[in-house]
Amino acid sequence: MQGGWQPPPPPPYKAGPKQGMAIASMCCGIFSVTIGWCCYLGVISAPVALGLGIYQLIQVKNKPEENGGKSMAIVGVALGGAYFLLLALIIVIYGAAIFMQGVK
Repeated sequence: MQGGWQPPPPPPYKAGPKQGMAIASMCCGIFSVTIGWCCYLGVISAPVALGLGIYQLIQVKNKPEENGGKSMAIVGVALGGAYFLLLALIIVIYGAAIFMQGVK
């Protein structure tokens, strides 16, 4: 062991709030409303966006000092819900068009 002065250890690193699920929710929501229309891939990614976003919002509500990303979770939930609303609107429009073809 060497003698002499050694500098003190650096202060502990304070980790930021957890926001991984909020980021994943936002990414899945953006994917749903942009690329998700191709081959209905949004039917898979939109529920994931909704689920992760809602779960992260619950975590932020219960432990706000440990969890963050509330705005990103809200964006993920909104975009996941918007995908399903637009999909339902398209189905209704196509259904009405098919119904109106048969009526003469």
